[in-house]
Amino acid sequence: MRLARSSYVWAPLFHIPIPKRHNPIIFFPTTYEIHTSAEMTESASEITVSGSIDPRLVESKIKEFIKFLSSELGMEFFLKLRVRASENSLREYTYVHATNTILELLGGNLDRDVIEAAWRIDSKIGLPHSVLGMRFADLIGKPYIWRFGEEYVELDKALIAEITSVSEVELHPLDNLPFADHLTHLAGSVIINIFSNLREAGELGGFLRLYNALWYALYGVTPPQAEGLVIIFPDFDRAYSAEVIIK
Repeated sequence: MRLARSSYVWAPLFHIPIPKRHNPIIFFPTTYEIHTSAEMTESASEITVSGSIDPRLVESKIKEFIKFLSSELGMEFFLKLRVRASENSLREYTYVHATNTILELLGGNLDRDVIEAAWRIDSKIGLPHSVLGMRFADLIGKPYIWRFGEEYVELDKALIAEITSVSEVELHPLDNLPFADHLTHLAGSVIINIFSNLREAGELGGFLRLYNALWYALYGVTPPQAEGLVIIFPDFDRAYSAEVIIK
């Protein structure tokens, strides 16, 4: 039994994570590509990831997922898994695409029940809730906004993000976050308004300035100085700055 899947790499393009809070996230397909093949084998599993940021970490998370999934199913199984991603493909979606492929190989087409069951494993591994939101990308196809515990809302346009000049930013989170409730509300409002402006082809400049300023307030990330659309977004326990063209 073998399955091969290809997709664009998705990114939580507008997302400001705040500990113990669940704010909206806007997920976007990018121009990066990812290809995954999986097949059942009779011996030990063989997991290989290439092209992604930090492929060894992604491999270790996939192995943890297989271990927990095997326990949940009450059966041991072995896989030969090959993941080939474009350079700078985010670790979070590389993990999601690979593990969604495993789920589809074992159980057929993905649906909401399967995705929510997978989240129980993701949470045991210690992954952020954005992974659950990211899994829905394989069911949707267009950019969408989502918040934990709520339904996603699709953008009514087939937009895609071209991401270049990707660089990791240093995070310096505050130990005790002052005005946490106010900042959480402001961050959520900013992202909701960005989604509305994307839907209506409005200007993002003012909201983007607030968005990047919140990254500074919460994590000490210096706001980008480059011209154009420069966005800060997370990937597991890291964050990146990138130039983005939405088209």
